[in-house]
Amino acid sequence: MLELHVRKTMMLHVFIVAASLLDILTTVLGAPEKSKISAKDASIPDDLSAEVNKFGVPRDTPIAFLDGIQAFNNLQPIEKCRVHHISRASWTGALIDLYQTSAESPLIFLLLQNLFRSQEISALKRTATESCKFQQEDWDSLLVYVAAFYDNLGNYFTYGMKKFVPRVSSSKLECLINSTAALAKQAGESASSLQSLWNKTKELIYQLGSRHQSLAFGPGGITTYFSSNCNASDATLVKDFMVSKNVEAWNSRVIKTFDTQTGQPKYEIRFASALATGKAVVVDELKLGVAIEYKGASFTFTRGDFKQLLVRVNQQLTQAKGCLASSLEKQMTDELIRSFRTGSVEAHKNASRFWVKNKNPVIESYIGFIETYQDPDGMRGSFEGWVAVVDKAKTAILTSLVNNAEKFLPLLPWPREFEKDKFLKPDFTDLTVITFGNGGPPAGTDAAINIPNYSEIRQNDGFKNVNLGNMIAATLSAKPLQYLSESDAKLLQSHRKLVFDTIVGLHELLGHGSGKMFHEFANGSFDFDISKLGSVGKFGPVKNWYKPGETFETKFGRLGSTLEECRAETVACYLGLFPQVLSIWGINRTAAEQHSYMLWLEYAIEGLEGLIQYTPETDSWGEAHDQGRFAMLRVMIESGVASVKSLTGADGKPDLLVSLDRKRIPTDGKKAMGEFLLGLNFYRSTGDVEGAKIFYDSYTSLKQPGNEEHIKWHKIVVERKKPRPL
Repeated sequence: MLELHVRKTMMLHVFIVAASLLDILTTVLGAPEKSKISAKDASIPDDLSAEVNKFGVPRDTPIAFLDGIQAFNNLQPIEKCRVHHISRASWTGALIDLYQTSAESPLIFLLLQNLFRSQEISALKRTATESCKFQQEDWDSLLVYVAAFYDNLGNYFTYGMKKFVPRVSSSKLECLINSTAALAKQAGESASSLQSLWNKTKELIYQLGSRHQSLAFGPGGITTYFSSNCNASDATLVKDFMVSKNVEAWNSRVIKTFDTQTGQPKYEIRFASALATGKAVVVDELKLGVAIEYKGASFTFTRGDFKQLLVRVNQQLTQAKGCLASSLEKQMTDELIRSFRTGSVEAHKNASRFWVKNKNPVIESYIGFIETYQDPDGMRGSFEGWVAVVDKAKTAILTSLVNNAEKFLPLLPWPREFEKDKFLKPDFTDLTVITFGNGGPPAGTDAAINIPNYSEIRQNDGFKNVNLGNMIAATLSAKPLQYLSESDAKLLQSHRKLVFDTIVGLHELLGHGSGKMFHEFANGSFDFDISKLGSVGKFGPVKNWYKPGETFETKFGRLGSTLEECRAETVACYLGLFPQVLSIWGINRTAAEQHSYMLWLEYAIEGLEGLIQYTPETDSWGEAHDQGRFAMLRVMIESGVASVKSLTGADGKPDLLVSLDRKRIPTDGKKAMGEFLLGLNFYRSTGDVEGAKIFYDSYTSLKQPGNEEHIKWHKIVVERKKPRPL
């Protein structure tokens, strides 16, 4: 069964990847930056050390199969044409994610492509077992590593930002490479590329030095959004410069060099585009190729990053124009093509505005540099492209939620002045995803999207919510329940799909879709009246706001991702206490109290499980949602609603038990969660980064005194970790 999943995964990528991919990824785009490997890091494990086992992909990792066949078959020929070309554009662009993950990921991708295209998978298995002494567990370990690599489009998990390696010894893997190459030579085929790729990647695949275990700024991690000689201080300087020029970083990377004569640091801010810089080129009012002095450093804007891939993306988008259903879709596509051709962020914003206006389509799609989770600075987006079919029956429920949103927004715990001047009703659709080209598509309660991510468009033009229905269904069955009593587990399991639907709907529409941010503009005007704001509970009067050129992303950076996800999750948790809100999903008043209990129970166990993503050594979190859910668990505990008990499990090992005081949820729990939510929204609205960090760290920084019990929970949760479905 695992072999079937890997074969299907390979077919998806072979569908996109032509024989010239080696040239595209290693010649035209430029070879990956050379990793600096210390003597300790360079040693390749010949046996399965404890370190390799720790970072190895578990053999029992569930693989969820995404089913979109029926939805695709029901489309009209012209609709299938659109799905086809946007799928090809999405998968071609998704190859950029390889470069955005690690220096070695493009080469590992090519290695795996060459290896698995060399023979049928059954023949490859015979070679492994007969020539290289693979046991069944070795073979399964290799296959699940390959599946994880393709799922994440790189050798780091996008959910948690941790590196993963094969749980098969390098000597056996090298034997398989060499044996496969030998068979190719016997057949008169070239095997030089396969062996060359292995020689370039064998150290990098298993490299587990302290810097190479996670995605972060050096010296504690690696990132390809900045050259390897950059650290957090460089990122701060670059951010300050870009804010001073009113430039956003969504589709850029930063390369640092030094002037050979003066030693002055030089920063190249390189935008992704199909066109190169050229002479006297201006994009979004920026003159490219001209050095600008700022705070003792030199800055130059250029373009042309990933140009060969973006040329191919635009070829598919151009062909898709012949299959589009409306003028809005054509205008949107024209602006997407212009953005990918020139590197213009403004063009992508225009495309997003047309997309927001395009109501009730049969086919939904979105493509570009979107989510900023992987950038340690929280400003640069990884490439993402998807296309899906709208499920009209399920969408009807979400449409009802949209139609009632203006009634539900006043239930939130902040003053009216902290809400948007006008709620711009978005489309909220349930989708059957056909293609999701990205390293680590959303899953579980995260399998929904509120976009575009441009804050000024969301506030002034509107947004869309999409519920990735078949992704939720695919991963839900593979996600086990832990840390609950038998009765609570049985209750939650029997209603879990409805609980997920409620969480996702409230999180996306009224979580990400609520709350106003206060701005001052270059002409001295404001979009708020400070005299009407007054004092907001214990958080005091408003003393901060976004100055000209500042955005949520530039102000909050990496903190912004988890703060906003926590705010959206807390909105869902809070509004899930109101019977009139739950009635949207057909939950009557009699059943509402029990549904609220199950919803809070789901958040409590996810908050505890989220400790997996905490790293005690650096007091940091690898995943935005999990950090936020743990903060929510802390609120539940401090209010007296939740308790976590240490005990000995049925297997004789340390275990944990989560329980909730059901009667205190609508009283003490509601009050505490509302106060916490008020704080999250206050700091987001005012752009008060310093206040937000102090507030948020009080819930999620475990290095502070009094967190000894939480550190014990972390150890137990790590020991009992269940693999996340691929």
